[in-house]
Amino acid sequence: MRVFIISLSFIVALVGSSCTQSSSSTSDQQTEKFQQSMESADSGPVEQVHPGKSVYEKYCLTCHQADGSGVPGMYPPVGPNEWTKDQAKIIQVVLNGQSGEIEVNGEVYNNLMPPHNFLSDKEVADVVSYVRANFGNELPPVTEEDVAAAR
Repeated sequence: MRVFIISLSFIVALVGSSCTQSSSSTSDQQTEKFQQSMESADSGPVEQVHPGKSVYEKYCLTCHQADGSGVPGMYPPVGPNEWTKDQAKIIQVVLNGQSGEIEVNGEVYNNLMPPHNFLSDKEVADVVSYVRANFGNELPPVTEEDVAAAR
């Protein structure tokens, strides 16, 4: 009887040990699969955000809208037009603001745009370049030196 109890104890210990190893092995495999999926997710294409986008979102989006369409009769669009095409003009508008009646794409606007001359040359270059590269525009970027010369 004593041999039977010892044998039974040994079998229970052996089975318990193999369950723990199997569970541990399964856990290790799950951890490895998770790590591999995270690595493959990390190695996917990373979309670069234009440095001027955050400046646009902070200072321009309210009036000119997320899609650059502006507000009819109030704030002009920043899509393709003579203002965005003219590098010197758009830099001056950002730095010095705009007041009085203007015409953009055949529509008249007469609202105040405050000056943003508190922005650094880099921020102005970034936001102007962002506008000139988005909203249907395909125009070259401006540089900090272009902005500095315009100040």
